Amino acid sequence: MKLFSAELSKSAETVTAKAVVMQKKGKTFSMLKYYTTDVDNIHYLSKGMPLNIGMSYFDTVEETLTLPPVKDAETFKIISMNKLKESVDPAQEYLMAYKANTTQIPDSSGNLTYKVLLAPTSVLYKDSGLNDETLQQLNMFTISDFALCALVNKYFPDKTVFHAYADETKICVTICINDYIVYTRNNPTEKGSNLLSIYYEYLNLTYMYATKNLRMKIDNVIFSGKLADMRELVTMFYEFSGVAQSTLIPMGIVENCPNDIFQEYLIPISLCYLDNAYDMTPRPIIQTQAKNFATSIVNGAALICVLVLLLMSASSVFTLYDNKATMTAQAQSLSRKIKNYLTEVSAGHEKRFDLQYYRTIEKREESASRDFALFANLLAMGNYELVNFDASKDGEKIVEIGGILHFSKLAQLENFKESLRDELGKIESQGGYTLEDNTAFKTDDMTVTVKLLFKKGGAAQQQAGG
Repeated sequence: MKLFSAELSKSAETVTAKAVVMQKKGKTFSMLKYYTTDVDNIHYLSKGMPLNIGMSYFDTVEETLTLPPVKDAETFKIISMNKLKESVDPAQEYLMAYKANTTQIPDSSGNLTYKVLLAPTSVLYKDSGLNDETLQQLNMFTISDFALCALVNKYFPDKTVFHAYADETKICVTICINDYIVYTRNNPTEKGSNLLSIYYEYLNLTYMYATKNLRMKIDNVIFSGKLADMRELVTMFYEFSGVAQSTLIPMGIVENCPNDIFQEYLIPISLCYLDNAYDMTPRPIIQTQAKNFATSIVNGAALICVLVLLLMSASSVFTLYDNKATMTAQAQSLSRKIKNYLTEVSAGHEKRFDLQYYRTIEKREESASRDFALFANLLAMGNYELVNFDASKDGEKIVEIGGILHFSKLAQLENFKESLRDELGKIESQGGYTLEDNTAFKTDDMTVTVKLLFKKGGAAQQQAGG
């Protein structure tokens, strides 16, 4: 599975993204690409991948509450917001993340300690600069400094860790035990400042507040990002705190990633490991994603129904195709039954077939219709005028795909060209088809005329093979 992960930073009216494309490999990831780009390019670069987004934000509302265990997120939000009335603006809507401190034993009443983190909904819908299409790709939306707790458990399990990070625009500190955030704060910085002095003062004050006011005992300190290479700062802070500092390394976390890139893109990389408890994606987006997922399941089930029909005798299939009313009624009944099971469905991303292509399925078992799954991604890439799955008299499987596709941007056309090349290669290598490709790309009027003919099997190919 590929995942697109990005940290967004807003400066004046510009939103910049530090982004990585990650490939899941067991319990770790491999970095495929990395970018520093404008937020407007995320939708194109992510190419429909799930998105993990962390927003740089400096006014997070942070509270610790003692509450009875609550499993339902909406109920928890109602209870906690009632307790936080004095800490929030009643006219403001908020995104929320919360997590129970499982390292503590519940009190005599069974109550747990929760960390509750709030940010205005405007951080997502306005400040992030993400368009509506990109919002529907969200796998996670959170505040970027929360990501600093994600990797701590890999290095210092069950320890109280002071993790400090800095980049070109800010310095952050997140104190955590495993992936439970005990305290977090961040502050913007300006280029050209005396950063050594600013960083030391900030770390000094934060450490004193944590140890004196919050009565924490810091077991380990991690310096990352720009701080990882500041030896003088490391020495100064050690002399002050008496706690040795460590630096994160990519080994065991991400492959194909040099250490300098790892430090620069640490937050988007860490977002891939962040606990879902810190996901602030609002309910309306999740509901829309769930609805889309439900539709994909219904469509997939309809395809299975059609494929089952292919296993029937030819006469039965012809009868059903002639009786459109019966076919429609059965499909509607199937759809209703499936939707009844999807009322609580989680958001997800599944490959799906467009219904317009179901009508092209050949009635005979030996036709190319059995290879629909092989062509699924290709069919989803465009609204083709011609899609025909057939078989010749000598048993040769034939697939024809054609049509004129229009694009509004050159980047979209080039992206289609690259994706088309990859899909055609996959079909030839995995499906054993030979290809006649007469597709024409025209950049002057931003169109692609698709002309694809796939062939497999048949008497001629068998004789050639013999």
